Amino acid sequence: MEKKGKQLEERSALFTHQLVTLADLEKFKEQMLSEMRKLISGGGTQHSKQWLKSREVRKLLDVSPGKLHAMRVSRQLSFMRIGGVIYYDRADIDKMFDKFKTAAVK
Repeated sequence: MEKKGKQLEERSALFTHQLVTLADLEKFKEQMLSEMRKLISGGGTQHSKQWLKSREVRKLLDVSPGKLHAMRVSRQLSFMRIGGVIYYDRADIDKMFDKFKTAAVK
């Protein structure tokens, strides 16, 4: 195990006889930009997490703890409680947005 770790370290280390060319840097830049574009665009339509905690939902909706509580009580937003932590399904939040969306004027 120790031998493998040392071999990996030797392969990934930059030695004085190795050069990083401009082409290497350009290739690295393109790979990084490609990955960043994927992250920014959301990598598809899937959200990062399915279950959100109250703090995350309050930040997403920009509401106070009291308003979020009122939304739970009025059943505007479904939730589940595990222990003392309340979780909200991201899909339910998206449905709530669609439900309250007003139609655009043409």
